Amino acid sequence: MFLFRGAMQKLLFVSIFSLATLMFSQSIYAKKKTPAPKIPSVTKKVQKENVEPDEELKKALAGLNSLDPDEVIESIQIIGASANPLATTPLIDLLKTGPRSDITDSILFALGSIINDDAVPIIIDYTKHRRPDTRIAALLALENKKSDDVTRAAERGLRDSDRQVRATAAAVLGTRRDSASIPILFAAFERDVSEAAIAIGKTGNEDDSKRLLGYLGKKDIKVLLAGFEEFLKRDSFAESAKLNILNRLFDLAGPEVWRFAVNLKATFPPEATEENNNVLKLVNRMVRQIKDK
Repeated sequence: MFLFRGAMQKLLFVSIFSLATLMFSQSIYAKKKTPAPKIPSVTKKVQKENVEPDEELKKALAGLNSLDPDEVIESIQIIGASANPLATTPLIDLLKTGPRSDITDSILFALGSIINDDAVPIIIDYTKHRRPDTRIAALLALENKKSDDVTRAAERGLRDSDRQVRATAAAVLGTRRDSASIPILFAAFERDVSEAAIAIGKTGNEDDSKRLLGYLGKKDIKVLLAGFEEFLKRDSFAESAKLNILNRLFDLAGPEVWRFAVNLKATFPPEATEENNNVLKLVNRMVRQIKDK
């Protein structure tokens, strides 16, 4: 049963990994501008120690030398699913040969799944690659790597010439939750990197929420609401700060704010009541009274 469960987990990882790789390879040939991507989470770390490769992994490592590109990509996906740090060097060696774009992006995803910081410098180099899809793949591969250099690379990505790269960089910074990035995120938001609002909501403090409130009436309300939602979802964020956000939105009112309040209300647990939750009490007032305006 244990072996079966392990096999199913590995199969699921490979399926997710394959889908992410396909999404990026398809975007290379897209002829029209697409909206900012919903970032796939394919950089989860599932292996903490070096483990001797099993037969499947040994076969995958050998497959890196295949002349068949499809076999190479399949081998990379298996290696990524294993998350075995022993595979780091073979992947880096293959990356240094300058393979074609879909193989390059697959390697970056695989390196992102491995807990081994040896790959961080070369992944950072690929955040400056000429192709936007590869820059995106590199940023995603760095998402969970612990290094100040990674944060700086993501911050540089906020000034990228490509919109989707900028969106990805903001999402990565939101995941990292480094408060030192807040001033740079606000600067990016000023330059219409709308995803920066979400990163600010995930990372910022009460003063940052007040600063974001200052953009009401100046920036798209839907973009701002996405940032406020992140502030409001955080258990560690002070109740008084949450009430301040909601009161400012209540004053603004409008259909977007009403829908926001309705959706927010649905996130509260069934046992929450107005008697024991001041935020819920205010949200219920918003739902009732904004609709009637």
